[in-house]
Amino acid sequence: MDGLSIVIPAWNEEDRLARTLDRFVPLLEARGSPFEVIVVVDGVTDGTAEVARRYAHRNVRLLEFPRKLGKGGAILNGFQVAGFDFVGFIDADGPIPPDTVLELAQNLTDVDCVVASRWLRGSRVLRQEPTFNLLAGRIWNLLVRSLLFLPIRDTQCGAKFIRRSVLLPTLRCVALTNRAFDVALLYHLNKSGCRIREVPVTWSHDPDTRLPIGTAIPIMFLSLLGMRIMNLPVGKRIPKRWLHWFLQKWGNV
Repeated sequence: MDGLSIVIPAWNEEDRLARTLDRFVPLLEARGSPFEVIVVVDGVTDGTAEVARRYAHRNVRLLEFPRKLGKGGAILNGFQVAGFDFVGFIDADGPIPPDTVLELAQNLTDVDCVVASRWLRGSRVLRQEPTFNLLAGRIWNLLVRSLLFLPIRDTQCGAKFIRRSVLLPTLRCVALTNRAFDVALLYHLNKSGCRIREVPVTWSHDPDTRLPIGTAIPIMFLSLLGMRIMNLPVGKRIPKRWLHWFLQKWGNV
């Protein structure tokens, strides 16, 4: 396999980041191929950056920003400095086992993008998320498929890998930096004709999630609606300052 860059957005993840790195780094080292783990720390109020620095001698890089960028903003900054041919991101709480994550990356030998999915046949959910979250996720996916015609069953599962050659041109089109970033990225990859494969994974919900779901749901819905409008012919007539205002106000949710 070619070299692998893994981006981990980490906002106030002092208590979980070390556990995730302790699981992933040894397996990446044993793999025998070049790799880097890029931890993006943005606007934190805890010791997340210090945790990442302890792994600097094991190919773990730290990007640190004084203000909160949002999940998508953190990933975008990590993508920009990634140096290997296969680039991906995972959640800081490590809901997907490391061996499963590496199996995802291996699928890039014959496609351009690989998406982890909890909702395909063959997936295993070890600890289910709360009923409200599960219902919200299903409604979200229905909206994504209906508004964007994106044939992906699970856009929000915390692992995706992309060939760097198709990723970098696509990033110029991705404006969203909040938790709707995954959909924006997949939408533009699909629109450009990239080959996307959704793969079933083993996944476990962390009850100590950092997702402010009450705040995130309406903002993600508005982001999705805005994405649909901006990619219609009428979208060219909408002032760009409106988009900039939205991103400044809600981009870090």
